[in-house]
Amino acid sequence: MRHNKCFILGIVILALTLVIGTALAESTLVSLWDSGMDFLFHTDNVTVTGDAVFTLDGQRFKTAQLNYVQDGFSSYYGLKLLTPGKDGDERESGWIILADANGKIAVMEVYEPGTYKQGYGTAQNTLLRRSVQLDALAELGGLIVGQVDAMMPEGAVTVAEREGGKSVHIRLNADQIPKVAVSALNVAAGYLSDRWFSYSHDRDLKNNGEMDFDTYVTVTEALTDGTVTWTLRDADVEASLDAQGRLSAVSGTVNAASTFWDGSVRVVGVQFHLTMQDYGTSRVKPFDPADYQVTLQKNIMWVE
Repeated sequence: MRHNKCFILGIVILALTLVIGTALAESTLVSLWDSGMDFLFHTDNVTVTGDAVFTLDGQRFKTAQLNYVQDGFSSYYGLKLLTPGKDGDERESGWIILADANGKIAVMEVYEPGTYKQGYGTAQNTLLRRSVQLDALAELGGLIVGQVDAMMPEGAVTVAEREGGKSVHIRLNADQIPKVAVSALNVAAGYLSDRWFSYSHDRDLKNNGEMDFDTYVTVTEALTDGTVTWTLRDADVEASLDAQGRLSAVSGTVNAASTFWDGSVRVVGVQFHLTMQDYGTSRVKPFDPADYQVTLQKNIMWVE
């Protein structure tokens, strides 16, 4: 479950980073980077909904539906996942997580319907919990994308004014993507993997040896644990800003190549759509088991 949660979130973050960073190819769009940073690190009240379809070499391996509400230090995180099984059926999984200012978390998993678990995590009032390392990575990203202007091909980024804001459309293929952007993508992927999985590819090879792709329980685990290098293949993404310059929607398709530890290459694709709305008016009710018709399990679950 932890691999699924963090892989989905990591892909969404990297997709947003790609959109924001690439759009900076036009100097007039520097504000888009600031909007992205504000959204991830400084927004304490917003509702995010979305869906995504993940493929491996053209074959779907995961479908996700997201509903996230941030209300100060209270948050609601709902994720529904569908995974195609080997026998042709669809395996449903997912969870609901509620947190408050004390970091108290109620987790209701699809695998165990009718029950919930309690755990303790770090209280936060933003979509991403800030850290010294993450702040440094964000600052480095800002410096890198500030230099991308001269590297981007003409016509890769278009801006259109619309009622109540503007939209930014990005179309890129592998030949048009600056190498510095690819390097930044791998630095970010490595950091996210280490932060959420406590995983380092070099450390894993030394301690556990090499595992074949098919020996992993899920595609998600194989990709997060065995990928040595990510390379962007192509992207067709559109981001929308409202009249206040805040992100209101991000959608599109991104394909990346995963180079496994044994040198094999697989294409991972994601088609996604996210909406950001109800800034300043989003509300999260305090957790009440009766609202979900669930009862407490005895065991405790620790959640970051």
